[in-house]
Formats: sequence, structure tokens, C-alpha cells
Amino acid sequence: MTDFPGAGAAVAASPGALLAAARRTSGLSVAEVAAQMRISPRQVEAIEADRYEQLPGAVFVRGFVRNYARLLKIDPVPLLHALEPALGQEAPLRAQEYAGTLPVPVRRSHTRVWLGILVVIVGAVLAAGAYEYVRSRRSVTEAGSMPTQVPPSEPTAPAPSAGSSRPSDESTPVPLAPERVADTPAPSNQAAAVPDQVVTEPLATTAATASAPSVSATRVNQVTIEFVQESWLEVRDRTGKVLYSGTGAANTT
Repeated sequence: MTDFPGAGAAVAASPGALLAAARRTSGLSVAEVAAQMRISPRQVEAIEADRYEQLPGAVFVRGFVRNYARLLKIDPVPLLHALEPALGQEAPLRAQEYAGTLPVPVRRSHTRVWLGILVVIVGAVLAAGAYEYVRSRRSVTEAGSMPTQVPPSEPTAPAPSAGSSRPSDESTPVPLAPERVADTPAPSNQAAAVPDQVVTEPLATTAATASAPSVSATRVNQVTIEFVQESWLEVRDRTGKVLYSGTGAANTT
């Protein structure tokens, strides 16, 4: 390391003045020295002007002077000895006074990043839940609005009309088998002729019952009518001639 000419007298007077003269001799500017020492230009000017009260404490002043001398290739030991009288009279600088003078690297916290990620995840979960809820509600609504398919009913036979359900024998009297009846005493209101056709029409809901006993081959055929209740009776022959027409009393024959 080379010594600067006249360094001994200059150092005893002012270490900052010696450093400023050496910088100008080396052709460096204040900004270039500040960039290489990684301090601010204002601090370089304070070192050269011996304004140590503007620097952050005695420890930093010694470090700045040592580094500055090494940058200019000057022996830092005489300069550090010359600093002691000035640093001994200097009151220690408080931390809050130096807070804005040196660039202090600040470590960026990741709390906000994780908080943002958490908010995004929660928002995505809520959006997915809302979508599923709306989709399920829409499915239920569509299922309720669909028409219910009823299976086709089997064709039923048409009900017979009143006229067709009436038996044909109501309008046409059914002729009885031709039988010859012997001359037997009959009631006063009954003819003695042999009836070929008997048509009865009861007055009440219960019709008169007629019993025709079987006649053996050796006996003459006859018809006996027994009235269960009072009924109207009409007897015709095979030609349709009315042989008897009248009302029979109940429990009579």
C-alpha cells in the first residue's frame, strides 16, 4: 500500500481532507466512491468534511474511513489514530437518528401472499358450492315440471244400450207348447178353452209362478197357474186370440 505525500501533516489536521485530496488525485467522483463503498453520497461528503455527527456512530465512522482509505490505496492506520480525538468528544448517536441514513435491507414477509392464496381458495370453494346448489335446485324443478306418463288403458267393450239389453221375448210373447186341456171346471173368470199362449204381467215386483206338472202319456195335458200374489193374467191361443184377461188374487190357482 502506498503512502499519500504529506499524509502525516494532513492526517493530524483532518483525515477527511486527506481522503478528499486522494479521491481527486485518483480521478474518482463522490458518486463513484459511494457506489463502490455501498453508502450514500451524502455520507461520503460527511466523511470528507469531518462531519462525523452526521454518520451512524463511532464504529461506523471507523469502518467508513478504513474502507475509504483502502479504496484509495492509503494506509488507514494514521487516519484511524487521527479520528480518536474527534470520536471521543462525539456523543453516541441514537438508533432513531440513523434510521434513515443507511439502506437497511428489509425482508419481505410472505404473510400477505399466503393470506391472498387462502382467500382465493375459500372463494373457489364457495363458488363451487353455490354452483352445485343451483344445479341441484334446477334438476328438482325440472323433474317436478315434467308431465307424468300414464300407461294407456285397455279398451273396454261399449256398454249395451237399454234397447239392446232387453230380451227379445219381452216384445214377443213366448208360446207354450201346444197342449190339450180336458174339460175341467175353471174359475168363474177363466174360459174353458185350451190356452195355447199365456202372458202374465205382475202388478208387484214379484211375478206369478206357474207350475206345469208333467202329464203322463195316458192323461190329458193341463196347465195349472198358482198366484203367489195378486197379478194380472192374460191367456192367448196360438193365433193370438185373447182367451182370458184378468187379475188373479194371491194364493189362488
